[in-house]
Amino acid sequence: MRLLPFAAAIAALSLLVPAESHANGRFPIADQLVVDPKDPSHIVLRTTYGVLESSDAGGTWSWICEGAVGYGGTQDPAIGVLGDGTILAGVFEGLSVSHDRGCSWGFVQDPLKDEYVIDVSVHRDDPSRGVAITSTGKGTDGFHVILAETADNGATWTQAGTPILSDFIALTVDVAPSKPERIYASGIVGKSFAPAIERSDDRGATWTRTYLDASFASGVPFLAAIDPQNPDRVYLRLSADPVDKLLVSEDAGASFTEVFTAADDLLGFALSPDGTRVAVGGPKDGVQIANAADLAFQKVSDIYTRCLTWTTAGIYACGNQFDDGFTVGFSKDEGKTFENLYNLPDICPLACGEGATTPAACLMTWPGIAATLAIDPCACDGSGAVTCGGGDGGVPRELEPAGGCDCGLGSASSASGAAVVAGLGALVLRLRRRRARLGRERA
Repeated sequence: MRLLPFAAAIAALSLLVPAESHANGRFPIADQLVVDPKDPSHIVLRTTYGVLESSDAGGTWSWICEGAVGYGGTQDPAIGVLGDGTILAGVFEGLSVSHDRGCSWGFVQDPLKDEYVIDVSVHRDDPSRGVAITSTGKGTDGFHVILAETADNGATWTQAGTPILSDFIALTVDVAPSKPERIYASGIVGKSFAPAIERSDDRGATWTRTYLDASFASGVPFLAAIDPQNPDRVYLRLSADPVDKLLVSEDAGASFTEVFTAADDLLGFALSPDGTRVAVGGPKDGVQIANAADLAFQKVSDIYTRCLTWTTAGIYACGNQFDDGFTVGFSKDEGKTFENLYNLPDICPLACGEGATTPAACLMTWPGIAATLAIDPCACDGSGAVTCGGGDGGVPRELEPAGGCDCGLGSASSASGAAVVAGLGALVLRLRRRRARLGRERA
């Protein structure tokens, strides 16, 4: 349990924040970034305090609370963006879909009603198409694992093929870009949690299972990517103890070879759009780049990597605000340098038109989020811009602090939230510096 000492310190400090201000109690981070396949200015970011969206390539960010999407607690929804900007969120409660860039959300009915949608994948060859996979526990009957698909930007969904055997606990799903009838799913099997790959060559009509070699038997497999040109080349991230690994298969998942061993957690992976370059990263590994032909990784950056996304414009990375000076960074030189694209406090509630459901769903949550992230809760005018005053903006007058807004922290709880965030940041830095001096493993 490597995380216990650090987690305990964070938990102790978080008790100092008013209950309404720290939402689900987790440290504020971002860990998945998805770029709209048709509109590169449209970015969706998963965080521990909701979903963020940008319509101007990261110039401004709008916040969507977890409740508006339809989840809560400590869930980390699987996010996808379809070709018309439709956002998908796979959660315990089902598949939540927004066709208006986050302003309203609704759950897909059959075949995904009341199913745990654990992962989603959007076709690279035709982003109006996508798939979702379930992993719904059925008690002694095992797990209900089905593949659902859409061909109309998420307007309708149907079950694809037949369920996977009920001893399989699905974790991730992906579609081969150059052969869309080829579907891969990763997961664990039975009471021994044996890591395995399920492969279908007919869109789920039939499935073929292969188990990872004994040397990888203690790990948990997560699909990282399928080569855009070669449907048989599969990148697999293996979450293992004490360190994570990157595996590659050249034979459609029949066998895997270890090509990278992380220093700790391997949280970031990205392929260049043409598949010729590979990026990996983690808190201790920074960003490392290799040619896909030889997979000889070279470290190019020391950032505290939590996610990586590679587009034709460059590489996006989720970092650590206190270590890296940003929560999301963008690199135009293959990860050597990053420009700051998003800081924790730089958000406002999503501005929507009349009839949208998200603003009302997030109304009572925003002041607590603002306190946690040290944001003036009156600083948003409803358009995503920062300004003084409330009224007709994103924060209603009844939620303004006594005495109105003055472009400072709006209340005592906001101030204490800011102080705790600052304290957490200082604690993070002190602990890491101490560990660096002592050569100890990350707590």
